[in-house]
Amino acid sequence: MERTLLLNYTDIRSNPIVWSHDPSMMWDPVSKKYYSYSTDVYRPEFGLCEKRGIPVRSSDDLVHFKYEGTVLSKNASKEGADNGSVPETEGFWAPFAEYVEGEYRLYYSATRAFGSSESRIWLAVSDNPTGPFENRGVVVDTWGTDNTYPNGIDPHIVREKERCYLVYGSFFGGIYIKELDEATGLSKDGNAKSLGTCISKKPIDSPIDGPEGAAVIYVPETEYFYLFQSYGWLGDTYDIRVGRSRSAVGPYVDMKGQNLAGEALGVKLAGSYQFCSKNPNVKENGNGWEWGGIRGPGHGVPFYDPQSKRYFFVHHFRDGASVNYHYDEEENRASYEVHYMMIRPMFFVNDWPVFGPEPYQGEQFEPISLERITTTGECLTFIDRDNSMVISKEISSEDIMKYGKNCIVYKCTDFENDGEIVAVTGIDDSGLVYWGKFSIL
Repeated sequence: MERTLLLNYTDIRSNPIVWSHDPSMMWDPVSKKYYSYSTDVYRPEFGLCEKRGIPVRSSDDLVHFKYEGTVLSKNASKEGADNGSVPETEGFWAPFAEYVEGEYRLYYSATRAFGSSESRIWLAVSDNPTGPFENRGVVVDTWGTDNTYPNGIDPHIVREKERCYLVYGSFFGGIYIKELDEATGLSKDGNAKSLGTCISKKPIDSPIDGPEGAAVIYVPETEYFYLFQSYGWLGDTYDIRVGRSRSAVGPYVDMKGQNLAGEALGVKLAGSYQFCSKNPNVKENGNGWEWGGIRGPGHGVPFYDPQSKRYFFVHHFRDGASVNYHYDEEENRASYEVHYMMIRPMFFVNDWPVFGPEPYQGEQFEPISLERITTTGECLTFIDRDNSMVISKEISSEDIMKYGKNCIVYKCTDFENDGEIVAVTGIDDSGLVYWGKFSIL
């Protein structure tokens, strides 16, 4: 099967999933296409110097994408970036779009500066998924607040019965949820300064910073709301975590029943990892590129595809090749510079979500019995409070059998190598998530 996730190729026109940061995903019932909106990215050293205004990519199948340009109108971009007496916002972050009653609604973030908690979330609307979008108004405004308040960025929409909610926030005061007016998409109380309710906040003793990049989805099959979020440094140690609740407004808890609002980080579903790769899918390696695994998967959105009636999770990640490595002496941290969008299948084990270990390439997810695994494979686990790189280890078929019904086993395309494999994804009773890969005899 074709491997469309191509590394070491930074031309966005030919390789549309490169430079996608904080990606969202929307199914458009009108055009019958998928649209992914992402954070503004400026990388002139790689030939990418797109104007400010929210990039969008389209797809017919969730596998092949086309870069469509930016979607905000010139006036909307100018208005959204205007910070009065201080310098204007350079680029917009973390958009989320949806189709509601004949119009497309695009929520996006405009912050004072990187690392600032003074930000705004704007709502822009259009009659076309590729724009132009015009601003309707500000939904959340944390301008003038200090770091004890939530940051007005990273919007996501969730509904419960007749109510519509905005999920937002980043680090600082945590993740918040506030009610919106379904008819307009703006604040229910008409006040952009109203914050709503905190549903997630970093525990005092946490060794990892966060949370941010939150998104909530309701799953009818389990009757739970799931709050996904990221902890760690986005350039290297980013991760994806989850908690669940019977209500959109919480409380959200982990598998031990600990509240994500100050007690727990959430169940860790993915972090930086490296499977063995004998034939990575790269454009070229003349620049010294060598396989270095996947760094910092994070800031993603859960997505239900009405076409396939399956769940997916869409997130960005960093190419772990050493040629992309940069160390910031002042900040005392590493970053991997080149990032891509990845779409993973999402399954549910004992009413908890787990991701496929390989990116989606159009598979039908043919189930495989554990008893049919007779080869030695690779396995990795995601430790809760350690966000360092996880390297896969050899595992036997006998070892994988011990997980029993706590896993999903299926055929898929091998991202790190050619051909098909048997993939295993699961979660044990303590909340430890594991991935496995086995060859097909």
